[in-house]
Amino acid sequence: MDLQPLKLFEGYSDKELRNMAKSMKEVRHNAGTEIMVKGGSGVGFMIILEGNAEVHTPDGRIRELGPFDHFGEMALLDHERRSATVIAKTDLRLAAVPEWSFEDFLKEHPDISIRLLKTLSRRLREAEAT
Repeated sequence: MDLQPLKLFEGYSDKELRNMAKSMKEVRHNAGTEIMVKGGSGVGFMIILEGNAEVHTPDGRIRELGPFDHFGEMALLDHERRSATVIAKTDLRLAAVPEWSFEDFLKEHPDISIRLLKTLSRRLREAEAT
């Protein structure tokens, strides 16, 4: 799986990206599949490689995600239930970091933690602005 185009992994060497990919599993979902359900437990951190998904928030907003976007990190960071429902809008190909290896993945790649925090901060600001 090619992680090079992902902004989250910007600056890593090809060798480092290959090592990261070893801790991920490629997953496919058909259009219309609920990938994560609000209130559900964590299943992993997902990166969209191909396709589009919709995030349905509790306040009724819908945000579209596409290739190289990611989701699922919040529940894995704070060990709480999922905060939104994610549905495959088209057939999806994802790279998944399983819940059981997510913290080790971040410890091995600490700068990704900072990038995830920046993403969460941006999403929070966007939510507060609407």
